[in-house]
Amino acid sequence: MERTAEYIDATSRMLDYRGSRELFAPGAVYQAWLDIEAAVALVQGEMGLIPAEAAATIARTARVACLDMERVERDYVRQRHPLMPLLGELVRKCGEAGRYVHWGLATQNIQQTGTLFLALRGHRILLAVLDEILGHLGRLATAHADTPMAGRTHGQHAVPITLGFKFAIWIDELLQARERLRSVEARVFTVTMGGAVGAFSALGARGPEMQDRVAERLGMHSMSLPSRSNRTHMCEYVQLLALCASSFHKIAEEVAQSSSVEYAELFEVHSDGVIGSSTMPQKVNPKISMGLMANCQKLYALSSMMLQTAHRPFEGDACANVIYDNGTAEAMELATAIFIRAEVLVAGLRADPARMEENLHSSDGRIFSESIMMKLAPAMGRGEAHDLVYRAAMDSREGGPGFFERLSAPGVAEILFEEGAGQGRPRLKAEGHFGLSPEIARDFGARALRAADGAAAEERATLSPAGGA
Repeated sequence: MERTAEYIDATSRMLDYRGSRELFAPGAVYQAWLDIEAAVALVQGEMGLIPAEAAATIARTARVACLDMERVERDYVRQRHPLMPLLGELVRKCGEAGRYVHWGLATQNIQQTGTLFLALRGHRILLAVLDEILGHLGRLATAHADTPMAGRTHGQHAVPITLGFKFAIWIDELLQARERLRSVEARVFTVTMGGAVGAFSALGARGPEMQDRVAERLGMHSMSLPSRSNRTHMCEYVQLLALCASSFHKIAEEVAQSSSVEYAELFEVHSDGVIGSSTMPQKVNPKISMGLMANCQKLYALSSMMLQTAHRPFEGDACANVIYDNGTAEAMELATAIFIRAEVLVAGLRADPARMEENLHSSDGRIFSESIMMKLAPAMGRGEAHDLVYRAAMDSREGGPGFFERLSAPGVAEILFEEGAGQGRPRLKAEGHFGLSPEIARDFGARALRAADGAAAEERATLSPAGGA
């Protein structure tokens, strides 16, 4: 398997990367630059900045398939310039029209716009995968709205919840991530056509209009001030990708820990024939989760590196350019790998409700302490109720009478336990132990499904490919 920004592991070969691996391949990058040169030429032809016939020739010729790419590669070695070898070949192939190639532009206008042009395609893949994940979680939250389990804080039993409530928490974070990613599109995926420093020095008063029209043709947005030194928009986007990845990291962390023998509550999909260890035949390892977490940590580091592009001095800087172009490509590759791993993880997620029920009651009922305290509080005050339940909980940990038995004194038992439960272990009254867990699970399950269904309908309504000349 070819090397990418992604950490490759044993699960990488099973993943459908949705075409994302090819987005920043050399041929795709060249074609993106040519697409932008074509869009610029066509707009300039419409505006009368260059002859319309020349514009048509440039647009028609601006295809990798039309150029001698071996010649381009040889010229790269000789010229050591990122764009000029490609431009030189385009000029040569265009004949007389080649005089108008790259009219009034700078290299970074093409490269920076090209990077974002490709990133926008990756962004759309990310949103599509995110909506699939929300659909899976929406169905899980609804199906498990009433599945009881132990809620944990600091790794210890806290209060009872339902599995659907846990899924609702994940859904809420991912709905926020979806909103953030959509909200920055106009600020991030921008066309930069301001010339050498962003002041439209070559095109003058016609420059801003040209930039706006090129952006419209490419399905992008026009940068408010097309300065080459302003890279905060892409820094912001990579930070958002890292933040979104942290939500998937959390999901993977919980699944990995919950699948351990000690918990045995949640599990990744496991197919017969998958091997966990060469020496321990019994091992069923959370492979998808582990690979996802490793790639998240790499993306976190990359988001820090991208910040180094924002403070470089003056109106342009080659060091920042290298980090910007390569860092953006790596961030998109990593993010796509993370999102796709998360989709596979959530789509195959399975639960063991019986084990969850068993774990819920493994603390001798002490997990119900908060609801017990609040049931007693109206009769004796919250402070006294807390002290009573605390003493019963601490003493029951040392052996002897159990937690419920220590709460069976007259005046207390009548509030807490069902009538007729005096024979054997007291049985708690059923109501109030899970808070609004079931309702929250159903609410957020419905929200996730609406988001996923709405996105699918929107995609069906706009099947035409975005951008291009």
